[in-house]
Amino acid sequence: MTTIQTTLVLAMTADGKISAVDPKAPRDSDPVDQAHLEYQASLADLILVGAGTMRAEGQTFTIRNPELLAARQIRGQSPQPITCVVTRSLDLSPDWAFFSQDVERWIFTTKAGLEGNSNKASLDKVAGLIELGDRELDWNRAYALMAERNIQKVVALGGGSLTATLVEAGRIDDWWLTIWPVIYGGKDAPTPVEGEGFIPHAAPHLQLIETRQVGSELFLHYQTIK
Repeated sequence: MTTIQTTLVLAMTADGKISAVDPKAPRDSDPVDQAHLEYQASLADLILVGAGTMRAEGQTFTIRNPELLAARQIRGQSPQPITCVVTRSLDLSPDWAFFSQDVERWIFTTKAGLEGNSNKASLDKVAGLIELGDRELDWNRAYALMAERNIQKVVALGGGSLTATLVEAGRIDDWWLTIWPVIYGGKDAPTPVEGEGFIPHAAPHLQLIETRQVGSELFLHYQTIK
């Protein structure tokens, strides 16, 4: 195992949904949560984001606050974290705005995703394509690669499928969960952790180490008990 610190940063509704049934449905901006997200992302050397989240948003989160940009410079970090999209299938469009943003781009994928993919050549021109297994991603290889690049801090921004694979791989050290005071409902609306789930005695356990309240919004900071 490497010594890379991995923090998950997610916002969810009071009923545990990270988006509505239609993930592209517009919602009001939340300046408090956006400021929290920007601060947490500003600490990262690399941001992990799932392909589903990228399909819904089309672009990555970038740091704009001058004070946070200055702090990154003082710490010797690049102006923006590397953004790494995680996808087994490589079902990505090179036409997304993400591929023209002024950030370093990686794509973690599989041999199966690369084989016969019509977008492979186009994607290879705008991002670093990194194969991490035949059909499943090998997170030990991923973290060894990141360690070789001197990455010390990873921030994962979801969605639920990516979070599930990181939980199963035992890679999430701490969690920042924002609780929005709203109910989305919907049995098919995504939740913070998807995948096959855990039976109670094998479920990861967390320790609450910090709480903040801004209006009716809660910010909960948990540490994974290992």
